[in-house]
Amino acid sequence: MSYIEEIYNYGHDIQDLEMSPFETVNALHLRSELQQKYEELTVSEKQQLAVYDRILLSNAKAMYEHLRKGYNFPSHKTISEWWWHLDKVVNGEIAFSASEIKNNKLNVSK
Repeated sequence: MSYIEEIYNYGHDIQDLEMSPFETVNALHLRSELQQKYEELTVSEKQQLAVYDRILLSNAKAMYEHLRKGYNFPSHKTISEWWWHLDKVVNGEIAFSASEIKNNKLNVSK
């Protein structure tokens, strides 16, 4: 099964700050779903997902400001699902090394 459409939807939604914060939260749910299916993704799909993850990370502050208008960031989500913790990414509580991002690993450290 191909997940590329879901990946493109995620990529589109994380770049659209005109959507309501409530709609944008759906992109985070979609990202979590993709993470659960990660081992089923093709290499190409994993690479495209990593591209969108890097975009989200590079726009973390803008996305955080957008989402906080109508959304409280959950503390019950695991830190490995860093997209739920953009507040911590922005505040520097979660850090990514350049090599992790370059190698599409996106392992987080606190």
